[in-house]
Amino acid sequence: MKKLSVYIHIPFCKSKCAYCDFVSFKCNLDMVKSYIKALCNEIESFDGRGYIVDSIFIGGGTPTYLDLQDFKSIIDCIKSNFTLNLCEFTIEGNPNSYTKEKVEFYKSQGVTRLSVGVQSLNDSVLKGIGRIHTARQAQDCLKMLVDSGLDINCDMMVGLPYQNLSIVKEDFEYIVKSGVSSASCYSLILEEETPLFDAVDSGKVSLPSQDQTVDMYDIAKEILEKAGLNRYEISNFGKPCLHNIGYWTLKEYIGFGLSAHSFIGNTRFCNTSDLKKYLDGQDKITEEVLSAEDMRKEYAMLSLRMDNGINVSDYIDKFGVDGYQKLLKEIDNDKSFYDISDKAIAIKSEFIYISNSLIANLI
Repeated sequence: MKKLSVYIHIPFCKSKCAYCDFVSFKCNLDMVKSYIKALCNEIESFDGRGYIVDSIFIGGGTPTYLDLQDFKSIIDCIKSNFTLNLCEFTIEGNPNSYTKEKVEFYKSQGVTRLSVGVQSLNDSVLKGIGRIHTARQAQDCLKMLVDSGLDINCDMMVGLPYQNLSIVKEDFEYIVKSGVSSASCYSLILEEETPLFDAVDSGKVSLPSQDQTVDMYDIAKEILEKAGLNRYEISNFGKPCLHNIGYWTLKEYIGFGLSAHSFIGNTRFCNTSDLKKYLDGQDKITEEVLSAEDMRKEYAMLSLRMDNGINVSDYIDKFGVDGYQKLLKEIDNDKSFYDISDKAIAIKSEFIYISNSLIANLI
């Protein structure tokens, strides 16, 4: 039986952050109930025979705003439709959506990893990006989550309004002392049609420069790695998220819920992002069938996101010696930017900032 990862999208939040362009909405009880019903119908319609599910990731939105009965309905539906042998089960949430009762319940349902969207531990920065929790709430939440004994990931951001090097240093020093098992450090991507984009575009809000943002990332990286949370992917440090590594190594995964993406065999497909259509049962709307050459290039592109890079043995197993020789020719002009051995091909750490350009040259 083949291994399969399952992603479930819960598109509900207490409020929408100023920088967010994800498919998410403010909570509405009737809408949530209708959504859970449609979600379970979609799960039940997938033929999971021939697969063993080894990782589950429930993201959003803010899945932890669901009440416990709704959450249990989803888990029961997964358990009744799939063979499970989980090595990892992650739920995302925000500092003001986790409670001790919920965390204990998640543990009882087999959850092994909780991710919390802190983003910053400075109240001015949090207000500037429209977050509804305070720094103190985030600190209290981190302590509660770490005390649970589960693996805890903390999502942080750099390049934010009102943020400077001193704030970033203080934030990440607190994060490593909190005892989390992993942390993410993402740079703000200013998306059009978001309140923050409009505020920056109109001159009401200013952002750190690109050089300042790089400096923020560098200091975060230094603090995290000094504490033993080593980088394993461009934006991720510490204990690796096995579910996400599956994405980066072309492992098969199925996504359930609004706008969820899937990759089965050599085909990518995704769900509608129109809530009304989803509730009416109109799920999968787009398909892309990848050729063998597409698969070869995507495997290289995604693997190069990780610090370990492309595993040469795995690459040859998947694409043959000819495919590997083709890869070597493709990186030949840029080979000074790579560490190349008979075991792996990886972008050198000092060139991580131009990884997008290097990958673009490759594909």
